[in-house]
Amino acid sequence: MKTALIEDEPLALKRIENIIKQHRPEWEISFKAQSVRELEEFFSGDIEIDLMLCDIHLADGLSFKAFKDKQPKFPIIFITAYDEYALRSFEHNCIDYILKPIDEARMIQSFEKLEKLGQVQNPSLIHPDLFEKLLKNYQRKSYKKRFLSKIGKRIKFIPVDDISFFYSEGGAVYLVEKDGSKKYMIDHNLQELEENLLDPARFHRINRSTIIHLEGLVEMKPYINGRLLLSMTSVSDTKIVVARERVNEFRNWINQ
Repeated sequence: MKTALIEDEPLALKRIENIIKQHRPEWEISFKAQSVRELEEFFSGDIEIDLMLCDIHLADGLSFKAFKDKQPKFPIIFITAYDEYALRSFEHNCIDYILKPIDEARMIQSFEKLEKLGQVQNPSLIHPDLFEKLLKNYQRKSYKKRFLSKIGKRIKFIPVDDISFFYSEGGAVYLVEKDGSKKYMIDHNLQELEENLLDPARFHRINRSTIIHLEGLVEMKPYINGRLLLSMTSVSDTKIVVARERVNEFRNWINQ
């Protein structure tokens, strides 16, 4: 099977390639792109593929721009950190919609679904129930509205609107208030926060130990080794730095 990979995050691209090589070694990766411009060039060329795995947020915008007035004959598996594009993705021969961070088992399940549906030979074989099932799986989530922190014998309630950022240190996770320097320990790890509890349109993980609130961001500037240094509304001695491998994704997020 000839496959095209459209992804602007090097780590995500490498992960997808590794999953394909390990679980579908007979598949051929025939084309790669990192931007809407490159995807548009693909559509204007004569490269033939059987499947496209496509990120939605690319370095220069949404990949949907490249699909304008196009009717791809191949099936597409969309990959994104956001769930609000599920409906729109089905306008472009989408057979599945995978949320980041990419789960290997979830991607394999998507490959199996493709093979069972016989998409390569006939894209019209999509079962009518599949569309409804996928939409139910990706309805907008209900996100956490406040966090609790135990202070001695008291319990403090902190609304998410009042949070500047979360960070991990010494095996514990803290939140920092937006208009001050107070921090509070919470009983959630960063993975739980990122994947289940926080609205990805408002909160973003910028490195292994920090998740910031968009409304707490004041400015950003270039930093060492291609990273970004952020200034937040909170008062903190901690440097808030976007990891180099996350810079493109972060820029896409703040420009949404």
